[in-house]
Amino acid sequence: MLAGPQVTINRPAWISSTGGGHRSSARSPHLQRRVTPSAIAAPPKHSTPPAKAEIFRSLEGWAADNVLPLLKPVEKCWQPQDFLPDPTLPAAEFADEVRLLRERTAELPDEYFVVLVGDMVTEDALPTYETMLNRTDGIRDETGSSPSPWAVWNRAWTAEENRHGDLLRTFLYLSGRVDMVMVERTVQYLIGAGMVKLRHSPYSPSFSAPFGPNQHACLEQH
Repeated sequence: MLAGPQVTINRPAWISSTGGGHRSSARSPHLQRRVTPSAIAAPPKHSTPPAKAEIFRSLEGWAADNVLPLLKPVEKCWQPQDFLPDPTLPAAEFADEVRLLRERTAELPDEYFVVLVGDMVTEDALPTYETMLNRTDGIRDETGSSPSPWAVWNRAWTAEENRHGDLLRTFLYLSGRVDMVMVERTVQYLIGAGMVKLRHSPYSPSFSAPFGPNQHACLEQH
């Protein structure tokens, strides 16, 4: 690890201090910690042996036949708007739907919103995850629109995951229970800091990312 300058990252008080529910009467002070930006880490070596990287390249035909079909067509995917107040309604009806949403969330404990904020922040860091996958030996997307099945999967996986952050962000915003400015700053800090990738092996991310949508599908069915 190379030495370098340090920056201050605010860890915000996410939960709003106004409105109903189990909230504190005042915001917690912003906690600060000194961190070393990921960008100053020593450049990772391409440690994947050529033979192992070639295994993934040789599996492109298999991935096209067995992995890509697992992707659900966009028209059959749920979209965030399916679970949110309909903005195309007349103003009074839309306001009623927002009021009902706020009534349902008013008495939820803060702990629920801590989890939801954590989920939303994680989902909003998708640019970092896609960048990491695109730097992986054997499956990287050299052009940003590569027809390689691994690249197609990566882009489609990112697009599917993006729905989750959109839904959570809008829900949290409409609930009035969360300080959205502090959440948005946290997301900006997170994406700006990047993530250190010490290895370029395709094995770990390729076993993690493809099974994510299947886990979500199981949850959606239940």
